[in-house]
Amino acid sequence: MMRADIEPIAQADKSALTAELQDYIQEMTAYVDIVKVGDAYDYPGLDLYWVDQDRSAFWALADAERAGFAMLRRREDGAMVMTEFYVRPAFRRSGIGMSFARQLLERFPGVWILSEFAANAGAIAFWRRVIAGYAYTERSYVGGQGKDRIEQRVEVV
Repeated sequence: MMRADIEPIAQADKSALTAELQDYIQEMTAYVDIVKVGDAYDYPGLDLYWVDQDRSAFWALADAERAGFAMLRRREDGAMVMTEFYVRPAFRRSGIGMSFARQLLERFPGVWILSEFAANAGAIAFWRRVIAGYAYTERSYVGGQGKDRIEQRVEVV
């Protein structure tokens, strides 16, 4: 199993993150309607990840190569939300995603909120494996655009 190294995404790397977001958002179009603005997908609020103290973004590195990214937001109630999580296809099933996800959870102990599209069985199974060993609750709900979602709430101590 490969281990991910974690590096905060510097504002100077915004264009690199924007490029990675294009692939991620393209994959999400299988579950939700997202329209390109011109020739690219827009990510409203991206700049907040460098100015809002309650948001952060990290690269997953595999032997110094960018293997993916995660974007996090702390809610007003203190819970941490995994707003976006992506591992590039070339690095999937290598253990990088599992390592990356677990390191992020441990880096920010407390309550975490994870959420996936109900139709994305692979993502649901992935996050259940990530939080195996922790006590967690799970619920179904209807999210944006009327899409069914699954949410896990886990406390990491």
